[in-house]
Amino acid sequence: MKTIYIKTMLLMMLSTMVFSCKKTLDTDPLSNPNSENFWKTEGEANKALIACYYKLKEPIISNGAGQSGNSLYWETLSDNASNTSNYEAFDIVMRGEHNSATTGIVSKSFTFGFQGIAYCNYFLDNIDRVSVITDVVRNKMKGEALFLRAFYYNDLTQLYGDLPLILKPATLDGDFLKTPRSPKTEVVAQILKDLDLAISYLPATAFSDGRAVKGSAIALKTRVLLNNQRYGEAADAAWTLIGDAGNPFRLSDNYVGIFFGNQINNKEIMFSVQFKAPDDYHSLDQVIGGRMSVFPTVELKNAYEPNDPRRKMTIFEAGDPWAYNPGGFKQAGSTAEGQIPYTTMAFKKWVNPAINNASGATLSDQHMVKIRYADLLLMYAEAMFENGQGADPRALKALNDVRARPGVNMPAQLVLTREIIRNERRVELAFEGLRYNDLIRWKIADQVIPQVAYDAKGTKRKFKSYLFPIPLSQMDIMKGVWTQNPNF
Repeated sequence: MKTIYIKTMLLMMLSTMVFSCKKTLDTDPLSNPNSENFWKTEGEANKALIACYYKLKEPIISNGAGQSGNSLYWETLSDNASNTSNYEAFDIVMRGEHNSATTGIVSKSFTFGFQGIAYCNYFLDNIDRVSVITDVVRNKMKGEALFLRAFYYNDLTQLYGDLPLILKPATLDGDFLKTPRSPKTEVVAQILKDLDLAISYLPATAFSDGRAVKGSAIALKTRVLLNNQRYGEAADAAWTLIGDAGNPFRLSDNYVGIFFGNQINNKEIMFSVQFKAPDDYHSLDQVIGGRMSVFPTVELKNAYEPNDPRRKMTIFEAGDPWAYNPGGFKQAGSTAEGQIPYTTMAFKKWVNPAINNASGATLSDQHMVKIRYADLLLMYAEAMFENGQGADPRALKALNDVRARPGVNMPAQLVLTREIIRNERRVELAFEGLRYNDLIRWKIADQVIPQVAYDAKGTKRKFKSYLFPIPLSQMDIMKGVWTQNPNF
């Protein structure tokens, strides 16, 4: 009986079936269908595909419906932000006090990621059963599922390293107790294989309706290659889009609008998790603009060059217009739900400063941007530089195009250096959840993180490891098969 229970629990971890999905992406993905009668129509296939997107709506990933916008707390693991909330153990990891028994992001990131992979595996294993759709439609659907499987696996391998490589739906007669962790190199090879297929299947159109397109997959491929120091390949991948005369993406002339107010058909957004109130919403404004338990560090503020307008577009500072206070953003007399942080700064990016919704009565539904064109341009500049091609004018132009966007208009850099590229990523992409991964892939997190304070007393953080621990509950199941990550 104990063996059956353990196998069943492991099966749930690796292959949570789409039958249990709840409402997401404006439709119910699946409502307990009979597997024998399912997979007959395009509509049924589309429901299963929507389920593949489902785990992107978990609150620690991209703010699930009714949740608190806390996916942006990932920034607090870096030198860009700090955190006074105990939500999902972000504060514990921020301080470097986590271990294999830590719950929250340490355990849920693992579980949610593999659940997302399981949905994709189920879809990919069954889509060919639908005989009434054309090959073009079928391949587009496959491309989306492959992109999503790669997206989930990339996040997981960056956090946990070696992983069980699971490409088929689990079955109760499968012996998952013997599933090994494959080396990260093998996981990355599979991610890139999935992305190459996705690129060949997906349409070369702009991103608009929440569904991945060819550009989404090219940008993710570039990110994966950079994560693994494959700089020449990363530069080549990025250029297939940047250098394409038919490239449908471009930089927005409204930096603030990328995050609220100007997201519909925004040509800069390459992939986002989309919401629509009142049924599908989050309360980001309440948490970030009201409670302010996640807020910028002095180090981030100081990273901006003098007169860089992105600082004021990203950070609330004393006197800034703010609906919670008639006199503007200030500590004294604050009517916000929470206490203005000890740094006297808060994040403005993502927040509409004209709306006061501390009560949570106003529901936020802006889309959570996961990949945008400015990121691709900066990844290209970095890949070229690290591959010894920093003097190539195309690389310098990519970085300077980001700086020169209307509304930012920062002066052009004359040369590329590693410091310039990394700082440009920091200020352009601040509070978008990318900085921690950047510090990890640059292998400087152990130098940077211990210099950052996490409270008003100036107490410094500790950097524990470049990998998260495999959750203790999974290690208990896989005892004798998996080895725990170092330092845990």
